[in-house]
Amino acid sequence: MVEFCGKGDPIFGGTAADWALYKTENGAFAFMGAAEAQRCKLVMAYFPTAAEAEKAGTAASTRKGLISALPVKPRLEVPTAQISWIVANKHVGEEDSELAEDFADRAKRAGAADPDLIAQIVAYALACHRANQALVARFRL
Repeated sequence: MVEFCGKGDPIFGGTAADWALYKTENGAFAFMGAAEAQRCKLVMAYFPTAAEAEKAGTAASTRKGLISALPVKPRLEVPTAQISWIVANKHVGEEDSELAEDFADRAKRAGAADPDLIAQIVAYALACHRANQALVARFRL
């Protein structure tokens, strides 16, 4: 999720500043530069769908720039096949918060200490969950 704001390259006197969306300590979302986010030790915000990302980005925008949800390829450490299999064996009616908590716990038990990796694992699990929910709705199961 990126917010494009301003015009012209700052090196040549412009005001453009493209910021990413981060999850703050209190669970809210805020756009900010990478240096500030690193100082605050914040994790980038990941979402299971582009629509959810755009909704969160629009709500978090204080500069009212252009919001764009950019797809993120999961890191190599994200066990995508295992996550897909586990989510496929769960009920499609399971609450997002329960699923997110389960996968965060699984990642920590497996030795994941990097908050960004855990956030990507949870977002991937929720994306698989959304896909399963869409299939059930599509086939009216």
